[in-house]
Amino acid sequence: MKLKFSTKLFFTFLLFGTIILLFLGYFEYKIIEEKVKENSIKTFSSNIDAIKIKIKKIKKENKNIINSIERLNSIENMSNSKLLDYLKTIIDSHMNILEISILDKNYKVLLNATKDNKFEDKDYYKYLSSIDKNETYFSNIDLKTTNKDIVYPLVHSLKIAKKVDGYIIFLEININDLINSLKKFSYVIDKNNQIIFDKTNKYTWSKYYYPNINLKDNLTFLNEIVYKKELVFQNNYIYKFVDIDKNNYLIFLNSFENLNLNEFIDLYLYEILIVSILTLIISLVLSLLLTVPISNINEKLLIEKDSLYNSIKKKTLELDESLEIIDKHIMFLKMSKKHIIEDVSSYFCEIYGYQKEELLGQHYSILYSKDRYKQIKKEVFDKLPETKEWRGEVLAKKKDGEEYWVESYIKTDYEGTKLKSYTIIRKDISDNKKVEKLYEDLYYQIEQLNVIFQNVYSGISLIDLEGNIKKSNLAFCNMLGYKNDEITSINIFDLINTNNKNLLEKILKDLKDFGSISDMEFIFITKNEGEIYLNLSLKILPDRSNVVVVFNSLEDKRKLQELNQNLEQRVYEEVKKNIQKDKAHQEERLKNVKLTSIGTLAAGITHEINTPLTYLKGNFEMLQMDIDDVDDENLKNEMIESCTKISDAISRISVIVESMREMSQTSSEIKEKTNVFSTLVTSLTMAYNVSKQISRIYLNDNEFKLTNIKKDEMQFFAKIQKQRLEQVWIIIINNALDELKKIESYENRRLDIRIYEEDDFIITKFIDNAGGIKKEILAKIFEPFISSKEHSGMGIGLNIAKKIVDEQEGIMEAYNQDDGAVFEIKLQKAK
Repeated sequence: MKLKFSTKLFFTFLLFGTIILLFLGYFEYKIIEEKVKENSIKTFSSNIDAIKIKIKKIKKENKNIINSIERLNSIENMSNSKLLDYLKTIIDSHMNILEISILDKNYKVLLNATKDNKFEDKDYYKYLSSIDKNETYFSNIDLKTTNKDIVYPLVHSLKIAKKVDGYIIFLEININDLINSLKKFSYVIDKNNQIIFDKTNKYTWSKYYYPNINLKDNLTFLNEIVYKKELVFQNNYIYKFVDIDKNNYLIFLNSFENLNLNEFIDLYLYEILIVSILTLIISLVLSLLLTVPISNINEKLLIEKDSLYNSIKKKTLELDESLEIIDKHIMFLKMSKKHIIEDVSSYFCEIYGYQKEELLGQHYSILYSKDRYKQIKKEVFDKLPETKEWRGEVLAKKKDGEEYWVESYIKTDYEGTKLKSYTIIRKDISDNKKVEKLYEDLYYQIEQLNVIFQNVYSGISLIDLEGNIKKSNLAFCNMLGYKNDEITSINIFDLINTNNKNLLEKILKDLKDFGSISDMEFIFITKNEGEIYLNLSLKILPDRSNVVVVFNSLEDKRKLQELNQNLEQRVYEEVKKNIQKDKAHQEERLKNVKLTSIGTLAAGITHEINTPLTYLKGNFEMLQMDIDDVDDENLKNEMIESCTKISDAISRISVIVESMREMSQTSSEIKEKTNVFSTLVTSLTMAYNVSKQISRIYLNDNEFKLTNIKKDEMQFFAKIQKQRLEQVWIIIINNALDELKKIESYENRRLDIRIYEEDDFIITKFIDNAGGIKKEILAKIFEPFISSKEHSGMGIGLNIAKKIVDEQEGIMEAYNQDDGAVFEIKLQKAK
């Protein structure tokens, strides 16, 4: 039988009234139930605080007792009877102390005093083996036993110990007073999930009374307990971890008090009946008045219902699914324009370590340190009304104070033209930041050490005292013609001449006494059975089992000696071959030959300087390490001051040698992308010994000295031949210095070098104040045999410089400015 709509409407209103009634009743029930729950939590927290105070008091009192024993002048020098009397006095004056024992470092009892004068040997090693020196140890709560039997009446004990020099102080105390205060909790559990106290007395001290019971099967909440600092709500339980010390803790657990539904109905039965009658009357009146108009509306709604139902259902499911995903997996927060948090996702709370209720209604600054929030407000929120949104990386703060990185997106929400709220979505990138920083630091250090190790001119090898090679750099491998993986499987005695083996064996034995031995010459056998003369320096490492060996070839020294012997003859022969050429070409050729010879000689000299310089650096660094062991502070300070001066001198030598090495390298005919600024620094270094006697030189307004300007301090890249361009700078600098000599006062002499970019060119200017170039030779200054020098110079230097610049596809000009000459070189920037 199909009911009329009016009948349905009547029953609908009646049902609606009933639902309202049930809702109001349920709402009231929940309010009262929540109050009961809140009271349970407050009571639990209060009881926990009381327990913490008692534990803190017990720890403080007994630490003081241990400290008083420790402060005795010398336990070792006191007689046993005197010390025992002292310990008994402490026990008599403290009702809760059961035992005081003095143990040696092997956990053997030296002296013992007990409350009942009965001593039972314990497994002290079990309690004390894991504690550190001067650390006070507190055990978990346990029952006092005699011969492994429980003492009756029950005595709850806590063991306390401290390791000091040469002995251990051990206390066992009675904490029955503390245990009596545990009766306010449902359960008290130790760190091993053993029940110490059960309010029902069913499982109290279960490990003694019910050792065969599996507590986790009978008390399932034990499987869900996870160590946390704050209060934890788990199903119908609330629990809290209370630390005894860093290794031991207790878990206090209560079940929530629940409001009995029958009691609630009995309490409010009269009110429920009154509301029910009123609901019936209201439903009847509403059905009579609204049946016809609602029926008409219902007919229209039915037409639209079917078409919208499926669409609404589908969208609702999608929306619910999206909201659930956002809540569980997205860090989402919404706050008012006054920065009060209005909504926050579960995942956001999980990451920050808050409960949702702890954040709602709080100010947004709770998520930052005070200074960081001021910075965020100034840089982000003060600008958001204009930018509407912001995206960037932010250093945030968790509840426990830990700082971590997030990627944050903030969007403003408007109601019309009025700012209503902010929506914030975050992504945790803290781990990425840590890994990135760690990787960068580690990679940089490894690369730095590896580059230094592999690129020093000297061969370096790490061997043990038996001569087994553990690691070698490329320089050592190249000296002997081996690959790195080949040489690490060879013993060093197999690489040297037979006649040298006994000497090397004696040196390795003597190293333990001397620490280091330098400048020993040995004949080594290369992979292809050839002989090579090497200079060795050895130093034993602090582990006394490994040795660092530095090898330097003596072959270059021998070749240089031969080169010096034949140098004069070779120069004579070269001059003789070209004597028929025209004079200008002859002079230019002669100069190039001399420069080449000097460059070869300089390469040998720099190598010869580098070898002792390497030893000097190494031994000097070892000397500096040994200075730290000097006891005399005045002597130590004088040595440090002297070492600083020596270190500065070594640095200056190193800079000069490096510049000589660069200048003496064979010039490549291939143009390469090169930093023009670094070529200027190299050339100025080579000219420094002369220039410092003649005039101050300024590079981009900084006075040039050997150690105050680095080659990579500025970068101006051009595609050039490096050594050829350095030759140009040397020519121009020497010409300027020759002219500056004419000025009588050193203080009035000045050479400025400026380098900068302009359009597609790198421009370098050399500006002196030596009076300028004479007008009659200015126009032909770059022609051969043109010179303004009165006593020296053929006049071909600038001509050579001009040709080199032209070869680099550059432009070289000379002109006068103010009271001096300017030489300007333009080079195209590298693309």
